[in-house]
Formats: sequence, structure tokens, C-alpha cells
Amino acid sequence: MIRKVISKLPDSASVGRTMNYALNKAELVSGSETKFDGTSIKNYNKLGVKKFNQINNKFEAATGRKQEVVAVHEVISFSPKDNLTNEQALEIAMSVWKVALNLDNRKYRVAVHDKDDNGKTHVHLIWNSRDNKGKPFKKNGDYELFEKLCHQAELKHGLEEVKNRKYLNPKMPTNPQGPNEYRLENRGIKSEKTKFKEAVNASTDKAMTASEFLEFLDADGFTLITNGNNAYSLEKEGQIFKASEIGASYKLLKARFGDDPTFSDTLARLGVKTAPIRKMGSIGGDFHDQQSAIIERRAKKSNRVVDTRFDTPDGHDFFFKNSTKKAFEYDPVAGRADFNTNSPMAIKAGLQKLTETGKPQTLHLNGTETFKRQAWLQFHMMNLDKKGYSLSGFKPSSLDKAELEKMKNENPAFKKPIQENNIKALPTEKVAEKPKDAESKDAASTIANGAVKIAASVLDGAIDKITDMSDGNAKDVLAAMHMLEEQIERSNREKQKTRKATFKNKLTPQ
Repeated sequence: MIRKVISKLPDSASVGRTMNYALNKAELVSGSETKFDGTSIKNYNKLGVKKFNQINNKFEAATGRKQEVVAVHEVISFSPKDNLTNEQALEIAMSVWKVALNLDNRKYRVAVHDKDDNGKTHVHLIWNSRDNKGKPFKKNGDYELFEKLCHQAELKHGLEEVKNRKYLNPKMPTNPQGPNEYRLENRGIKSEKTKFKEAVNASTDKAMTASEFLEFLDADGFTLITNGNNAYSLEKEGQIFKASEIGASYKLLKARFGDDPTFSDTLARLGVKTAPIRKMGSIGGDFHDQQSAIIERRAKKSNRVVDTRFDTPDGHDFFFKNSTKKAFEYDPVAGRADFNTNSPMAIKAGLQKLTETGKPQTLHLNGTETFKRQAWLQFHMMNLDKKGYSLSGFKPSSLDKAELEKMKNENPAFKKPIQENNIKALPTEKVAEKPKDAESKDAASTIANGAVKIAASVLDGAIDKITDMSDGNAKDVLAAMHMLEEQIERSNREKQKTRKATFKNKLTPQ
């Protein structure tokens, strides 16, 4: 079982949206207040937000300081091998949270989601940062505590054990590389996170202080999203990463540049509270499914990226898995997908939705050049052009075509299998040794030309012979190949003699 923090919620509106997202599609729900049978999920969540606000407003007024994070959304997920009912999953997850978060003294909502496309049962928890006495949550080493409690729960309930826990391997980094990023970089492909990090590092190299680093980021088109006095995330072209994920946290900046008393003020001046909603582009088709205006036509769930890496509450809005960040909107009536990101994974998912009917059509690209380039690359990586679809709105450059070939070469799905046969490979030409004797320049030239012609005719004749015998037995083919080798060796010796003669002729005084 694995515990993961999904998001930190800055206000009651985001708390309400997250509750609706988690509880609307749940198999089992619960919370700090009892849900009665006649109560709808919508009203139950409204009550939850109200209870959160009662605690926070009361104690914020007393301290005179507004909270940066009012609630936290996290998940505990179980292995597909764990044979658990929804009730058992809830009980085990709650046993961890009650100890680590003192959940009995806190307002919360919890939702159990049955096995997803990867076969994992997972439990969502949205909990108030302040406990019922108004004390903000602050516990040093809570990551290690959760690791310990999850491991103990695995042993107690006979669940599959996670082997790469920091609790079991103290030398392991706290934030190991994600599996998808690891797989990409093992194939020599830079992940989106790596590209983002390299772009940030370019600003780091130009700066002399931590505050100046923020100024360069702002000038380079990054959006600074503040999460506290010195904590922040970075956004650019619809992609968001925490500063700590890409080596730009204040702790690391301080180690590099030294303490900067103006850092907090600079961050507050340049930063924003919420990420901007980007409209990066859209992909639209000529074919409109009129029936989908009444009932959306959905393909059977499979291992498609759109099913495994994205969540959708209504078939219209698609969010990154276990996140409230929207990736794209799909309109089946208009036959169009509108994107909030340039993420190749999101674009691939959108293309899968647009082409799931299997009826070839022309897809039209609109938006930024970066978006259209990514869409063009994904279109061809999905082999949609081979399936009868066409693409308009983007003219690839020679560099774009080279990038596509590189991506195909690095992707095992595009590598053709090596065909084995019984024909032995032709021997490579030997390197000529230093010449010793020759007759004359003209004679050497004549011999060289003759040797080349002889070798070519011998080779052509032998290959024709093998071609004629290709329908015969393997012994005949191998015998012909041995003869071919001997003839090529003789022609190589003749060419070697001509080289020696040519070289000596150059050394002979005229």
C-alpha cells in the first residue's frame, strides 16, 4: 500500500471541488459527520465544507493570520494482488490515517474507489489542516511515520509488501524518479519533467542571488505559484511542477547563492495564488457524432492512455490521474478536443477520444506552434496516417521530421524485427598491407580496373546463381556460398597486388 499527497487546497472553493470529484464516483463514502441514507453526495459535501469553514474562520480570526493551506487531499492505494473488499480497504486506510493525522479530532471526507484500470483499489481523503481545537497540522518526519504505518499494516493484514520504502532503505532518496520518467530516460528520451528542469536551470546559471533567479524565471515566461513564504511551484505552457521537484526550492537556492532576505518579498511580488488556465490549442474533426448529443459513445476501457492516465467524471472534462488539474475538454457533438496543456500524454489521450469511433477523417489543428508540433508528432507516433486519417493546420519543418524519425527509432514499437536466414554474410574487405613490388603506373591501373570488373562479374554471377537456387535445398545454397567466398578472396588478392604496384610506382623515380 502506498500513501501519496495529491494536492494542498488553498480555499473552501477548491475543497468543495475536490470533495465532489472524490465522492461522486466513489463506491463507499464516509466522514467526520455521519452520512444519512436520504442525504445526497452534493449536500454531504456542502456540510463538509461548512464544517471546515467553521473551524478555520473561528481560529483565523483569533490569530489574525490567514492559512496558506486550508485542507489536504491524499490517497492510499493498494496492490492489485490484495484481495480486499471496499469495507476492508477503508478500515485499513483509516487505521493509518487515525494514527498519523489524529483523524478523530479533525474534519474530513473519505471515499473508496473500487479497482481502477490497473486493478488498484484506492481510498481518497480530504482533511482539514486545523484540528477541532484550531491547531494547524505540523509534524516533523510525517513521511517516515506514514511509511512505517503502511509497512506495519501490510504485515498485519497480509498485504503485498512494498520493497522500495525509505523506511526499509534509509539511503533511498525521498522522492525517487517516477516509473514513467525512468522508463523514458532508459530509452534515451527526455521526459517532460527533465525538459522543464533544464529550462529552469538555464535561469539558475544566469542568476547571482535567489531573488534574481526568480526575476529571470518571470522574464523567461514561467508563472510562480506561491504556496507559502518561501514555497512555490512553477508553471509554463500548462505544465506545473513543485520547485522541490526540479531542484529550485529555496533550501537549494540558499545553499547555492547564500541567504537572501528579499526572497519572500520578491516571490510575493511576482507570484500568483492559482495557476493560469491555458488554452494551448484544439484538435477538431470533420465527422460529428450526432447521437452523442444524447448519449456519449464510449469505447470499452482498455490500456489506452486516456483510460489509464486520466480521470473524467462526465466524459467531457479530462483530468490528470488522481489530480484536479484539467488536461483537456472533449466535445463529442462538435468533434473537438480543447487542451489546457502541451503534454504529449494529454494530446495522445485527446487523439484517442477523437478517433475511437474508427471512422477515418481529417483532423484540424489550431493553437500555438508548440502545441501543433506536439500534436503532429503524436498523430504520426500513433500511426493514424496509416489508418486513413489526415492532419491539417501544421507544416512540419525538416527538424520536425528528423525529430519524428528519432522518436520512432527510439520506440521499440517501430523497430522492425531482424529476419534470420541461412545465407552467410559476405566477408568485409581486408585492409591493404604496405606495398613491396610493382611494375608500372599504367600496368597497375589496367590490372586494378580489370580486377574490379572481374570481382563485380563474379559477384553478380554468384548472386544470380544463389537466387536461382533459392527454391532448392539448403546444402546447395551453402555450397554456392562457399564458392562465392573463394572467388571474392581471389579478387581481393588481385586488388591487393594492384594497390602494392600503384604505391611502389609512386616511389620509383621517373
